[in-house]
Amino acid sequence: MDHLPNPAARDAAIKRYPYALSDTAFATLGALADFLVIIAASVLSSAAYHWAFYGSYGLLYDYLTTGLLAALIYVPLQIMRKSYLVNTLLTEGRRVETMFYGWNYVFLALLIIGFLTKETAIYSRGAMAFFYITGFAALLPVREAFHHLARNGFRKGLLLGKPAMLLGSPAGLKKFHDRYNPNEFGLRIVDEIVITRHGGLSRGAARIDHQLKACARRARALGVEDIFILSSWSHGEFIRKALERFLEIPVSVHLGPDEVLDHFRDARLQRLGPITSLELARPPLSVWARLAKRTLDITGAGIGLVVTSPILLFAAIAIKLDSPGPVFFMQTRRGFNHEPFRIFKFRTMHVLEENAAVRQATRDDPRITRVGRLLRRWSIDELPQLLNVLKGDMSLVGPRPHAMNHDTIFEKKVRLYARRHNVLPGITGWAQVNGYRGETDTDEKIIKRVEYDLEYIDRWSIWFDLYIIALTIFSPRTWRNAY
Repeated sequence: MDHLPNPAARDAAIKRYPYALSDTAFATLGALADFLVIIAASVLSSAAYHWAFYGSYGLLYDYLTTGLLAALIYVPLQIMRKSYLVNTLLTEGRRVETMFYGWNYVFLALLIIGFLTKETAIYSRGAMAFFYITGFAALLPVREAFHHLARNGFRKGLLLGKPAMLLGSPAGLKKFHDRYNPNEFGLRIVDEIVITRHGGLSRGAARIDHQLKACARRARALGVEDIFILSSWSHGEFIRKALERFLEIPVSVHLGPDEVLDHFRDARLQRLGPITSLELARPPLSVWARLAKRTLDITGAGIGLVVTSPILLFAAIAIKLDSPGPVFFMQTRRGFNHEPFRIFKFRTMHVLEENAAVRQATRDDPRITRVGRLLRRWSIDELPQLLNVLKGDMSLVGPRPHAMNHDTIFEKKVRLYARRHNVLPGITGWAQVNGYRGETDTDEKIIKRVEYDLEYIDRWSIWFDLYIIALTIFSPRTWRNAY
C-alpha cells in the first residue's frame, strides 16, 4: 500500500492516471449514456416499426419527444436511487430489478401524461410497445458495461478512486489490509496513521489529542475525502474524540468494521424513531419482493396447470391402473417460518410413509412402483405441487422442502439450515439445477444443498427465479439423481 506523506506526492500519484475518471465523472457518464440510449431506442424502434408495418418512418419528431421525455423521467429516478455511483454498482451489482421497476414507472408516467394532454391518439400503440421492449433491452448492456468498469476500473487505472486515510493501531491497520483490497472498490489510500495508546486513554489523552490534530492537518493537506477509524468499537471515548476533531474538516468519517460484523454481512444502521440501532439481520424479501414473487407464482402455476393438464390426467389414470392405492400422496412438510403444510405429489410408491417412518428414495428402491419410476425420472410426480403454489404453501422456486424428520436431523448437522425456512419452499431450486437433488446419503451432499439454498435466498430476484425455471426445464444437471 502506498504511503503519501505530502501533497506533492499525492499530486504525483494522480498524474500517473491523467485520464482516470473520478466518481462524479463516472456517474455523469453513466447517466448521459442511459439518456442517449433511451432517446435513440425511441426513435430507432419507432422508425423500424413503422417501416415494417406501414412502409414509412412515421412521425420521428414525436418519437424523439417521447424518448426525451422518457429519458427525463428515467435518468433522474436512477440518480435519486444512486444507481450510477461506483459504490452502488460494486455493492449492489447491476440492479436489474431496480431498472425494470424504473422502466415500468416511466411508461406509467408517459401514459398518465398522454392521457392528461390528450396526445395518446397520435402515438402508435405497437410502436410504444416495441419501444418498451427495445428500450429496456438497450439499457441492459449499458449497465453491464458500467458494472464491469466499476469492478475493474480501479485496478486498471481507468477510475481514480476517492482519496482516503486509515487511522488506527498497527493491528487494526494490518487486519484491514489482510481482509480488503481497497483499490478493488474505489479507495485510494493516500496515508495511514498509527495511533499509539500507551497506558490507556486517560493517561495518554494529551498525546492522543496531539496525534488527532496532526491527522486532521494531514487529511486537509492531502485532500482526503474519507477517513476510516480502525479501532475497536469498545473504545468509545477515543472514537468520540477522533470524530470531534475530524468534524473540523469536510470529510466522511467511517467507523471501521468491528469483529462482530464478520458474522453479519448485511448489517446496516437503522433509525427507529429516536433509536439508532445496528440491524444485524432482516427478512430476506421485502414486501414488494414478496408481492412480485407471489405474482410470478400465481401466473406460472396457473399456466403450468393448464399446459400440463393432459399429462396430469394420464398420470392419474396410469397410477390407478398400475397399483392399488390413492392417486395422490400427501405428506406434512415445513414451509415458511417452519409452518407445517400438506404437500401434494403423485403416489409413486407402494407405501405411504409419514413423519419418523419416512426414508429417502434410493436408486432401484423396491418401494417404487413401475409407473412411479417413470414419473420420478421425469419429475412428473412433482407437478401436483402447482396446487400448493396456488394455495400459497409453496413457490415455484425456493429451497426444496424435506420430510419433517429429515429437517430435524439436518438442523443438527448443518449450521444455518433453519434459515431455509425464511422463504417459501419451492418446486425447484438453485440446489436442484446444480445437481444436488435426490438422496442426501452423505453430510457433504446436504451441506452443499444447503449452501446453494442459502445462496439463492441471498441472491433472490425475479430474473434469478426465471433463470432457475429455465434451467429446470432445459439443463441436464437438473435431471441428475432423479430416481
